[in-house]
Amino acid sequence: MRLAFIALIISGCSTDFAPKPCALDGDCATGDVCELRDTTPVCVKAADASIVIGQSAPVSGTNQQLGTDMKLGVELALAEANAAGGIRGRQLVLNFRDDAYDPPTAEAAARAFTDVVVSASDPPKCLSTSTPEPDGHGNTTAISTTAMSRGPNAVLAFLGNVGTPTMIRAAPVALETGTVYFGAFTGADKILRDGTMTDGDCSKYVFNVRAGYDQEAQATMDLFKKRLVTGYANLISFDQNDTFGDAGYNGFVAAYAVDFGALTGSQKIARFRYTRNDDTSVPAQAAMAEAYIASILSTTTGTQPFGIMMTDTYGAGAQFIQLLRQWQFDGQQTSLDKPDRLKLYFSNVSFVGPNALSDRLVGMGTISTPSGPMPYTQDVTVSQVVPNYQSDTSDVVVAYNKAIASSGMAPSFTSLEGYVDAKIFIAGLMAHDGPFTPDSLITAFEKLPQLSLGLGATATFSSANHTYSSSVWGTSIQPTGDFKNLYFWTAGSAIQFFE
Repeated sequence: MRLAFIALIISGCSTDFAPKPCALDGDCATGDVCELRDTTPVCVKAADASIVIGQSAPVSGTNQQLGTDMKLGVELALAEANAAGGIRGRQLVLNFRDDAYDPPTAEAAARAFTDVVVSASDPPKCLSTSTPEPDGHGNTTAISTTAMSRGPNAVLAFLGNVGTPTMIRAAPVALETGTVYFGAFTGADKILRDGTMTDGDCSKYVFNVRAGYDQEAQATMDLFKKRLVTGYANLISFDQNDTFGDAGYNGFVAAYAVDFGALTGSQKIARFRYTRNDDTSVPAQAAMAEAYIASILSTTTGTQPFGIMMTDTYGAGAQFIQLLRQWQFDGQQTSLDKPDRLKLYFSNVSFVGPNALSDRLVGMGTISTPSGPMPYTQDVTVSQVVPNYQSDTSDVVVAYNKAIASSGMAPSFTSLEGYVDAKIFIAGLMAHDGPFTPDSLITAFEKLPQLSLGLGATATFSSANHTYSSSVWGTSIQPTGDFKNLYFWTAGSAIQFFE
């Protein structure tokens, strides 16, 4: 009888315990945090509440250094945060995919990151989803003709995706599914900044950290004006034949209007375009640029300065510079007096991969000129969107240099950008208390205080501003491969030169 009674008691007990409801992490016991489980906020072990972040970038192919460095910078910052305890115990996990700087591959990665669920019939929520865009292979297609939503295994956010043509196919997936797209390594306006492809409910998921290409272009035009370039005929755009190149060129034209007045009628800035991921396409473009410059020299007198804005990547850019310098000093077309009359000023956008460009130009050595050897780095600048890590002493640069030294890896402007992006992202995570969702991040980022990172006095987010920094640091590449500070530009202020 006693055994039967004990058996009855045991059968009436359950090992299932209802999780404790919560609103904030502080509502939970030590070691627990507040997270959503089946849409309900409950206390769970912090070890079971990792924050998963997605990143797509090239670590293979022609432009692999861009993705390799950006990924490194993000990883350094995430590792620091995890070593310090994570986000109140939650560890940060980077889900990375190599997209080889290929738009369809980047789109596929975005769909995987968001665990995308495609509706059979509901219309898309975002204009960027249904608007046909280039896929980088000669086709123009919509991302989807129906709505898409986040699946149960979606990442919390995208962080530090690389490239413009890849962004054109990846960002719409993030926005349509309501996933934060943070700190992309591109200065393109389209989708990310100009608002023409999104409405408020979609664009709210975009957070840019860097200045845009239009701002880099304005700084570049101001530089060329100081170098005594006086009109559109002496300006050239060397750019990638896709949406990346378009972003740079359009910014260059807009900057010309600011400094010289709008182009009218048949006036245009000469443009020479190479093919993405194909550096063999550069020589033909260089030859056309040489012919154009020769035509200007043949119809003018005196010194002719040319400002060449380069919306490019490091391999194509280094080759273009080398070819134009070789032509300038080839001893041919002597009537043009190219060595003495021609002054070439090259300015690359930040996406070029400044360190890889510098390495290649330094590796080319010098070219013989009537005045003696000239390094291929001569008059080559980069419009950077982060401070010069070789000389800046702001807190974020000091922390980066310490982290990169500890890693044993070589420092670079691109990995610094990834590090800065991730530090701001982490600050937003730390500012939020309670379950993490993409929409909760929006509020946290918009309310971040000024972090005093050294990115400009007005660097911050707000509900009306999702671009953190509007500053550009101009650097000139030295014969040693080092970078010398040339100017500082920020929106709303005159450019400051350090020479």
